[in-house]
Amino acid sequence: MRIVLAALLAVMAGACNQTVQSEGPEPVAAAAALPAAPALPPAAPAAGRPVAVATAAPPPGEPGPALYEPLVDTTRVKPQKYEQDLLACKLQAVPQAAAIGRATKQQQTGAALQVAGTLASYIPVPGFRQAHVLAAATNAVQSMGEATSEGAAATLEQATTDYASIMDNCMVQKRYKLLRG
Repeated sequence: MRIVLAALLAVMAGACNQTVQSEGPEPVAAAAALPAAPALPPAAPAAGRPVAVATAAPPPGEPGPALYEPLVDTTRVKPQKYEQDLLACKLQAVPQAAAIGRATKQQQTGAALQVAGTLASYIPVPGFRQAHVLAAATNAVQSMGEATSEGAAATLEQATTDYASIMDNCMVQKRYKLLRG
């Protein structure tokens, strides 16, 4: 039983440690060297069945889905120019978007650790001493998960604020009038 408990704690601590170690810069050069995957053509519908269409991921130089888009007065603004400027601003905020992604993953890891600690507390043990050891271990795992989640929540809030600030400032520098800011 001790071996199972030790293995469980080692796996949980290893998962938490991986999220903390990934705080470095994203490997952009390797991703930029890879060609974009072509989109798959839609399959022919078969006798009234719904068709699932696969789409390719955005190209490496293009940011993913919008996390925040500034509310801009678009009167007398060319839509194509606006889209180009918005894309340029999103590219400036890519490091903050990556930080948001890392913080979200770390928050999920912390929640998973808390759940694992709770589930481990239901493991039946034969003696009083083992019950104390198990209780201490599950409390430690739950505390580690809580600390991981709280730290990630603070990082997530700061990265989100930074992302919105960069987007707003970029659009103002490109001579757009922000309606909210």
